[in-house]
Amino acid sequence: MNYSYEGFKRDDGTAGTRNYVGIVSSVICSSAVVREISEKVSGTIPIVHANGCAQLGDDLKLTKNMLVGMSANPNIHSALLVGLGCETNQVSGLLKQIPKTKPIKGIGIQQLAGGTNTVQKGISIAEKWAEEAMEQERTKLSLSSLTVGVLNVDADHDSLTETGPVIGNVVNRLVENDANVIMGLSKTLAPAGLLLSERMVDITEKEKMISTSKGLNRLRWKDPTIEDTNGNEYTEEQTNLAVLESEMTGSVPINSILDYGEIPKENGLHLMKISSNIVESLSKMASSGCNIVLVVSKRGVLTGSIALPCMTVTPQSNKGSFDELIDYTIKGSNVHQESERIIEELLEVCSGKQTEVEMLELGEFSIPHLGTTY
Repeated sequence: MNYSYEGFKRDDGTAGTRNYVGIVSSVICSSAVVREISEKVSGTIPIVHANGCAQLGDDLKLTKNMLVGMSANPNIHSALLVGLGCETNQVSGLLKQIPKTKPIKGIGIQQLAGGTNTVQKGISIAEKWAEEAMEQERTKLSLSSLTVGVLNVDADHDSLTETGPVIGNVVNRLVENDANVIMGLSKTLAPAGLLLSERMVDITEKEKMISTSKGLNRLRWKDPTIEDTNGNEYTEEQTNLAVLESEMTGSVPINSILDYGEIPKENGLHLMKISSNIVESLSKMASSGCNIVLVVSKRGVLTGSIALPCMTVTPQSNKGSFDELIDYTIKGSNVHQESERIIEELLEVCSGKQTEVEMLELGEFSIPHLGTTY
């Protein structure tokens, strides 16, 4: 089957499923100004966060990478960066890192002598870009321009038995049709690392995967009393559940493990380390170029991404689910039929159909910390 969707073609060969003007704060101190600009210009989204001030080293680098990635995301038609002026995360530094493939500008509150002037300047810039974005028409595009995130949120043994084979077949079909897929490598999937590493061709990436599968680093952060035995420390139950979850990755080769804000170098299946914080994980996927995310949950999630449509898929045995949050429920046992229906719904969403979470205007952005501020 030849899959296609109607999206917004970009100059760098990527394509957007949405066409937002992003108003991006470089620091928490410019959040109020960013929100005010966005509230007054239709077609814009406010990308605000709690970082940017008094950060150093890898912590600052992470904030920069994620803001650069968000500004460069194909769903963003253009990006206006708004800073305060005295922050460690300077707008000038971000402008140097963002690829020059779309309209990008930066303004500062101290530079413009106050918030009122900055809001007025920001509105004048954003209104022009929003008008251009409104005039741009969707065109028919192939899956090679699409990057799909897959995020497993709360699945247990029963729900994974229903969703695993179907989502795995979706991943296979997308990759076979030259789409990019970024699968969340959660703490529940990590115990299947040795199994997943067998599908990795690149030796360096394979070693990274094996390293991730050893030790209980994430669990030790939560419970320091767990002893380090330098061996396979996962329980049989944790490993069996991870193997079941790994069915969601399909059977295609795995290209790489992505870091924060890292863009896949080639189309195919990639894994990305994610946390248990859903908003942070969705934000990481957005900063790595995803333009839609399949959220696999047994009941639905009361949040989403500010820049990405999040399509929620649940199993039929979704007791206690929030129906108003769910876009597709797997009802049959025919894996091929169910996966084709999910892809059909996904392509409609990519072509402009709003997801349930979008209709409820549930969209957030968040950047994690790697260290303390000074």
